[in-house]
Amino acid sequence: MRSLLEYSGYISSLLLVLVLSVSISSELVAMEPEELEDAEIRIETNASDGDSGLQIFADGDPWKQIKVTGPNGNIVYSVSNKGEFKKLGSTEFFTESNEPNYADVPLPEILSFMPEGEYEFEGFTIENKKIVGLAELTHTLPCGPEITSPIESVDLDPDMPVISWIEVTNKIDTSSPTGDCGDEEVGEIIHYELIVEILDTEPEQKLTVIIPPIFTSYELSQDFVIPGAEYKFEVIAREESGNQTITEGEFTMGNNNP
Repeated sequence: MRSLLEYSGYISSLLLVLVLSVSISSELVAMEPEELEDAEIRIETNASDGDSGLQIFADGDPWKQIKVTGPNGNIVYSVSNKGEFKKLGSTEFFTESNEPNYADVPLPEILSFMPEGEYEFEGFTIENKKIVGLAELTHTLPCGPEITSPIESVDLDPDMPVISWIEVTNKIDTSSPTGDCGDEEVGEIIHYELIVEILDTEPEQKLTVIIPPIFTSYELSQDFVIPGAEYKFEVIAREESGNQTITEGEFTMGNNNP
């Protein structure tokens, strides 16, 4: 039969274990890494120029250092704040690689520099807390939108200044050295982006619009119509993976009929 003293020692030991467990659990919770608000990696292709490159984006609480590691374990990008700026920290970064032309570097070789898979974002906040993120890169590249209006060498009607294109349904043949549009269907197009700029204006006049995938045209407002002016534009198709492809164009705005 145990004495009261033995029970007291047993209870004291149990309490000590509980206290230590709570303490260790609290420390583990405090050590859990913080998640970046956004971590993205994608391939941007220019169907008009015939080139592709990599884009990386991250956004989160103030950090002093972040690195991005590819699926093969190699660090593909790293950025650190230095000096006094390290105390202030950064909240986001965007970087893009060189975009070699297919005539110089064929598409399959470009893609070999950026393997498919998960890319890990790791760094430290200005409070020395670990911050992490995860993004997946695919080689599913949407074909460039085929422009139907404006027609090349024909002025755009100022009374109906519509830019239109054919719905993107296929993906680029990544075995093609020149990034030709293939026969296989692409994944879901999540949106189109239209960027229109009036050339030789001061200050710059530029319009950017995100367009739902069910629409394949956009009519410019009359506030953005200058008869006789030169314009350039881009229509961008973004696939569900984040990869996007650009088609560029130029046109002259026609003069209003008398």
